Amino acid sequence: MSENVFDKLKAKGEEVFTQISAELMQNPHFVKAMQGAMESAAKGRETLDKGVTQALKSMSVPTRADVKKMNARIESLESELAALKAKARAKAKGAPARKRPRKKAAAR
Repeated sequence: MSENVFDKLKAKGEEVFTQISAELMQNPHFVKAMQGAMESAAKGRETLDKGVTQALKSMSVPTRADVKKMNARIESLESELAALKAKARAKAKGAPARKRPRKKAAAR
């Protein structure tokens, strides 16, 4: 029986919340205030990111951007190395086998 009362109370609360939300979203002053708050939050996040980046750089700790750049460079170098290896294999297959020079016998 108590669950039934709580379910009714929850449903009524959701109904009231939906009604109030709809009324607030029709109010241009409220919408403008919410947009301003969202812009302020975005600027705050930007300022925080810049501060963290500066602090990390002062401690010689790579930032997320630095790590992304390093990963991109490593991938580029791996691609170049794979291409050079493939080129060397193709060249080796096309060239006649070379005999290894004999080692000179040590003087007896």
